[in-house]
Amino acid sequence: MEFTSIRHLLCITSLVCCFFVSGCAVTPKIPLETLNYPAQATGRSDNLLVLLRGLGGGNTVFEEEGIIDEIRSRRLPFDIVAPDTHFGYYTNKTLAVRLQTDIIAPARRKGYKHIWIAGFSMGGLGSLIYLQSYHRDIDGVILISPYLGVNSLIQEIKDAGGITAWKHVTTSTDISDWTRLTWSCIREYSEAPLHYPPVYLSYGSEDWVAKDGPALFATILPKDRVFHVPGNHNISTFRVLFSRQLEMLQKKFPPTPTPTDKNTGGNS
Repeated sequence: MEFTSIRHLLCITSLVCCFFVSGCAVTPKIPLETLNYPAQATGRSDNLLVLLRGLGGGNTVFEEEGIIDEIRSRRLPFDIVAPDTHFGYYTNKTLAVRLQTDIIAPARRKGYKHIWIAGFSMGGLGSLIYLQSYHRDIDGVILISPYLGVNSLIQEIKDAGGITAWKHVTTSTDISDWTRLTWSCIREYSEAPLHYPPVYLSYGSEDWVAKDGPALFATILPKDRVFHVPGNHNISTFRVLFSRQLEMLQKKFPPTPTPTDKNTGGNS
């Protein structure tokens, strides 16, 4: 997950072009394969956090890189699910419906009161794809260095005067024009943000992969829902960003009391 050279960046760019244009992706499975991490050994939490992976690795990366442990150490009252949303679900345009059918809708039927999605890199793009189709079904979105497409279109939007002034939107679902479709959805969000759940955006200021995409997206979001830190498009930066996003979640959702807390009446 480290992107520390131009050669590696060109490799990632080539993969993106291959997957989105040529369709050479891993075959999607139905239903989604998932890893589940309950907040408590017994019982179900009232809240669910869905973690969407990036391009590299798999859905095991969150446990391997200590992200699951950090969520648990903060005693956040969230059960966690990490679906294996690889590129195949993006290329065959089934990502949103699979998330809805296999995870979100069943979670609502089980009684989860709050469902949040956190997307890392490509998973940030996936979060926005889901937001476009099923924004009423989730309560919050966290974006960690989202990859939002090639810089040529980002520059086109800048030259037009920004997202709200940009007119060359598309309603096409042609996957070969996925970058324009993504930014068209972002522009739609900018016109009626109160119709959507809150979006919290964070990114590294030296990100070679996401480049100027997150900073442009930030121009239409409330300032208190955006931050960036020094760093590139790598797991070290992702962890710093996500740690700060977890601080935001802690303010909204008090930590789960431990047996010691219950016995002493404290909340340490």
